Amino acid sequence: MEKRFLEDNDHTLQNNNKAAWQERLQQELNAEQLFFVTHKHPAILGIAGPGSGKTRALTYRLANLLQENVPPHTIMLVTFTNKAAEEMKRRVREIAGYLPKGLWAGTFHSIGARMLRRHAPLVERSANFTILDEDDRSTMLKLVLAAYKNELKEKDRNLFMKRGLLGKIMSSARNSSLDLTTYVNINVPDLTPYLSLFCSVEKAYEEKKRLTNAFDYDDLLIVWLKMLQENPEVRQRYQEQFDHILVDEFQDTNVIQDRIVQLLGEKGSTCLVGDDAQSIYSFRCADIDNILSFPNKKTDCTVVKLVQNYRSVPEILELANCSISKNNEQIPKQLSAVRPSGEKPRIYLPHDNYQEASFIADTIQDFYNDGLQLGEMAVLYRSSYLSQDIELALIKSNIPYLTFGGLKFLQRAHIKDILAWLKILENPRDELSWQRVALLHEGIGPTTFQSIWQQLKAYPNPLEAALGDNITPKRGKQGWNTFTQILARLHGADRENVPQLIAIIMKSAYSQILQQKYPDDYVERGLGIERLAAYGARCTSVGEFLESLMLEETLILDSIREESPDTDFLTLSTIHSAKGKEWKAVFIVGLSDGHFPSALGRKNMAEERRLFYVAVTRAKDYLYLSAAQEDYRGWDRYISGPSTFLTELPLHCYQVMERNY
Repeated sequence: MEKRFLEDNDHTLQNNNKAAWQERLQQELNAEQLFFVTHKHPAILGIAGPGSGKTRALTYRLANLLQENVPPHTIMLVTFTNKAAEEMKRRVREIAGYLPKGLWAGTFHSIGARMLRRHAPLVERSANFTILDEDDRSTMLKLVLAAYKNELKEKDRNLFMKRGLLGKIMSSARNSSLDLTTYVNINVPDLTPYLSLFCSVEKAYEEKKRLTNAFDYDDLLIVWLKMLQENPEVRQRYQEQFDHILVDEFQDTNVIQDRIVQLLGEKGSTCLVGDDAQSIYSFRCADIDNILSFPNKKTDCTVVKLVQNYRSVPEILELANCSISKNNEQIPKQLSAVRPSGEKPRIYLPHDNYQEASFIADTIQDFYNDGLQLGEMAVLYRSSYLSQDIELALIKSNIPYLTFGGLKFLQRAHIKDILAWLKILENPRDELSWQRVALLHEGIGPTTFQSIWQQLKAYPNPLEAALGDNITPKRGKQGWNTFTQILARLHGADRENVPQLIAIIMKSAYSQILQQKYPDDYVERGLGIERLAAYGARCTSVGEFLESLMLEETLILDSIREESPDTDFLTLSTIHSAKGKEWKAVFIVGLSDGHFPSALGRKNMAEERRLFYVAVTRAKDYLYLSAAQEDYRGWDRYISGPSTFLTELPLHCYQVMERNY
């Protein structure tokens, strides 16, 4: 009797919890979001417009699965940044009151790396493989190409080796799922005479990566897919494990990522979220057809449109809707505003780029004087070169700013030096890192290093060989001794304490090397290394630290902001780098024909228009669109008219400002 009472009571409690959860969903979600969160169909495509609460809807869908007692390890949440994955996990913790263990959440590349490390022998690697960034790939290709230098004219060596053209061609071919011959014949037919050389270099490059226990960034997807395709037991294991696959920003996937999703989702439920109108990464091989064709690939697919916009005033959305409507191939939708009416977007037509810069700086100052924080404003542009005059005007007006979309933090020489030391600890067969660090030391040049490396790579563990006095270089003995002394201190330190390892490097001879190489900004570079160490304190091992950096650099920028949360600064950013962000006031500059759309962009006007759409929908309250009539950014005066994206807008979408500067 008592047992029956307890069972009934428990059943009642569960029903009450379910009822409370359903009531909460109805209160906190709009009708579109609620349908998306609770729908049980095995294939769901959420078309989520900007500012429509996409992250909220996806997070609640994840929380709803957990509420329905779906085991966390059967859920894979794929995002395009680790930051987005962490944000979703944070929100799930807030919604559900706990964060489940076992959930697979991360970027395509991070999840790919996780599976590849787990099954490393199947892909001819050990689990501590190094991940090469773009610079590392370029360096390795230079080493490979050096063997073919007699087959190349000097101008071709400069093109293929210094400008990294071959690396870009190989990457584009692989991410488009094309062999090198087909890709070159279709996209760069002028280079077909070099095809035999390219194929030889590609083969040698693949072997070099295998010998150095490394994968490049593209491999994390391509080799992952190949592993799943060629190993039925592994494929079946993960197909049966993942009952639910949730993918964010699906419009940004390439053909490899699409195939991975299709393959892993064969037996379970696949829920995709994205916006074809915000597909702006074709230069990274993103294929808009992935999202447009998904309902046809999955005949039982349910399409849910999330179009209520919580970000922008109606006037900004009207301009955005009118602009994107000019694109023919799309999933049609109309953003609708939740917020009350505000100001119309303003178009400013200055005489030249100098007047444009002066106007932007003065208007930002006016907004600031009226109480708007600099952090609530942004200046966006199609390409980084368009910001130069803006930056000079901001400096003149003492307006602090940060730029995004230029030289990346991890591409800076001193940061790559520090990481190279740590990569040697993690993967002693990483030839590129050995070379980078060795060449910093007196008496060791490329030829001497190759002689040293020939000795090192003969040992199972090159690091232990170096520390065991097994290597005796004919030249650069003093430099080699300094190098190995630092390595010995690193080798004997705690591998779980990244800041301590970086401190060892900075307290060594490297500090003097850094000062000699960069006397003008040595202190500033030292501060950058301190920021790197501060981020390292968040990681539990060198391996975790290196992988998180290679897979997402924005983590570093976030840690910098967190160190000084009270700092107020204006954002200057390329539009591509601004995607996913929002500000109260947005200035889009360089909206002149030839700049935006760019000359190259005219080949794909639909994507250029989507880029404009992304830019204008970053603005909450105020939107300024600027198009200089005369431009002095090149060698001569350049005269053009306003961008197509301005001239095609209906007159009711904007107001033109008086030119009084």
